[in-house]
Amino acid sequence: MVWHSLKRVARRRRDRVAEIERAYRSVFLCREGETVLADLAAECGIYQAPPSSLEPRASGYLDGRKALYARILAMIRISPEEHAALQEAARLEALPDFETDEDF
Repeated sequence: MVWHSLKRVARRRRDRVAEIERAYRSVFLCREGETVLADLAAECGIYQAPPSSLEPRASGYLDGRKALYARILAMIRISPEEHAALQEAARLEALPDFETDEDF
């Protein structure tokens, strides 16, 4: 298997930004991708305040996770309305599971 790197997909440097944005959008802006984004948002805590007693190393780790998620958001360029819906989905993912089969 040959992995497709950005330099293989877009040989000219000026085409690379558009190509990588297109790739991110095709991966994350579909039903499965939206589910993954909500899970990642909940997992990295992008919409939550960090604990006040966090040690510097743990704080740096959390900041790195949030920065990676922020890069994904920057690459897919969603509207404010879509972003609000994503935030809501992430909050639902972060809620405790009460072992019910109810849909939200």
